[in-house]
Order: sequence, then C-alpha cells, then structure tokens
Amino acid sequence: MDPLTHGLVGAAISAFSGNPVALDNPLAIGAILGAMSPDLDFVVKLFKDDAKYLEHHRGATHTLPYLIGFSVIIAAGLSILPFHDFNFLQILLWTFLGALSHTGLDIMNSYGAKLFKKKLKLSILTLYDPVITLVGFHLILNRSNHWMDYIGSIVLVGAYLYLRYVMKRIAEQQLSKHFASDHKYMSIYVIPALKAFYKWDFVVHTDTHDYVGQYNSWCSLISGCPVIKVTNTFENNEPIYTNFFRTTPIGEKFSTFSPNLHVKVIPSEVEGQITLRIVDLRYYMKKDFLHQATLVIDQEFNIISSLLHPYSINKAIPI
Repeated sequence: MDPLTHGLVGAAISAFSGNPVALDNPLAIGAILGAMSPDLDFVVKLFKDDAKYLEHHRGATHTLPYLIGFSVIIAAGLSILPFHDFNFLQILLWTFLGALSHTGLDIMNSYGAKLFKKKLKLSILTLYDPVITLVGFHLILNRSNHWMDYIGSIVLVGAYLYLRYVMKRIAEQQLSKHFASDHKYMSIYVIPALKAFYKWDFVVHTDTHDYVGQYNSWCSLISGCPVIKVTNTFENNEPIYTNFFRTTPIGEKFSTFSPNLHVKVIPSEVEGQITLRIVDLRYYMKKDFLHQATLVIDQEFNIISSLLHPYSINKAIPI
C-alpha cells in the first residue's frame, strides 16, 4: 500500500479506541505513525541503490520484532510531549496495532511482506484500494462512532477481502481453461492490476510460452470486450540460459524480488558474446516491463557483464 493509505488505516484503527481521531490525541498520532513506520526501509535508497532497496524492501522493517521496536520508540517519543493524561501502555498498544496493520496490508498485495522469516503475499489488493479508503474515512470523519459502525466496518472489510480472494480464484480457473487446450504444463500467477482495482494482471508459464495479460470479468457484460487479453507472448526456446541465469549472482538477486521472470537472447554486436535480457513479467507499465536485467556471457558461459535495470531500462546498476 502507499504511505497515505497506511496512515489512513492507522487513523481508522485508532477510532476503535473510542477516542476521536485528532492531532491533539496521542493515541491517534501513535497509530498513524506506527502504521507508516515500516516503510522506513526507504533509507536504503539514501545510502545504497535501487538494487539494494528492492532486495530489502518489505523485509526486516516489516517483521514483528521491528514493529514492536518502532512502537516502543514512537510511544516513548510521544511520552515526552505535553499531552494530557498520557497512558504509555495504551498508546503503545494502539501504535503497535497501527504498525501491524501496515505489514498486514502489504501481505495482501502482490509484492508481499515479511512478518516473520519468510515473505508472504496474498495478491488480492492493489497498492491503492478505494473500498479500504472509504471505510477508513467513514471511521475517521464520523467522530461519534457507534459500536455498530465498528462491527459493520469489520464485516464489510472482511467480506470485501473474501470477495477479492474469490475473484482471484475465478480468474485463475478461467485462465486455466483458456490455456489448457494448447499446453500440457501451466503455472498461473494472478495479481491485482496496477491501476484498475477491478482488473487482474496475469502471468502464465507453459511448456512452450510465457503469456502476460489482463483478466477483466466485467468485459463479459460488454460486447467486443475480451475477458482475457494477452498483451505479451514470449517463446521459451532457451531453457539452458534460464537455468544458468538463476545460478549467477545477479540471477539470485533478481529472483529474490521477481518470482516470474523470462530470459530471452537478444542480438549481440560482439562476436562470441551472448546477451541475455531478463524481464520481471509481473509489472507492465507504459508498454514496457518495470524491472529488467542484462547478462552478457561468452560461449563458455563466463560472465562478461551483468546489469540490473530497476524501474527503467535506462537505469543500469552493475551487479
């Protein structure tokens, strides 16, 4: 989720305490700061590069020990300010709940987060979700929430998350039927679309091709609108290079944040060299893929150069 949504959810969580969400309420401030604190891993960008950031993003700072540590620091910081009737343990509890909501929401989108030792991801929410936002605003702006508002909000969000899960499962089943007639082997990866929360992006790996596209169930109600739209097709004719790439230092690093990659051979200007372009198939924006890599090897598979291209093909970081 984006930082503003995390802060909004933290504020909405503080409303469950029965106290108003206000700037003079340390409980609300603590929950908001707690909900935004795990993204302090952005400081990696200040001292390292995008490669290190992608490797560590949503890692240690999202784990339970860090959530507790952030909560203690925030509560301790608020305790030195002149708030009336400051209850340290109460502030600490709601700050921690805000921090926990951050990791919980991140687990529900396609990049995932690490609450314990292993990164988890459910891939059912986009980076920005209008339903979560509207429920949050209702709890914040309705300063005299009744217990029915709290129960209703919990039921609504729970039902919505379950609906998102069901929608994802339906998309997987429909994609399986669509590609099964032409392929013996398939692995299907469905994630929320980057821009439209009612659409789903998909990556389908088969024995002969990798397919990238979008699934939109609403298109079944519109004439001429394809429910399944394939935007990119890649032929899997070089498995030896894919297997080799995964064993290289850049391959190990790339695979930590990209479980869905495709390796293709591109023309090389130097005789005796083989140039591989590696693509993270999950994120397709502005007619190009968000994360890519380039590996140049000779005919004996000795590495000549390896570059990571995070966020843009024009950005090159040696690995």
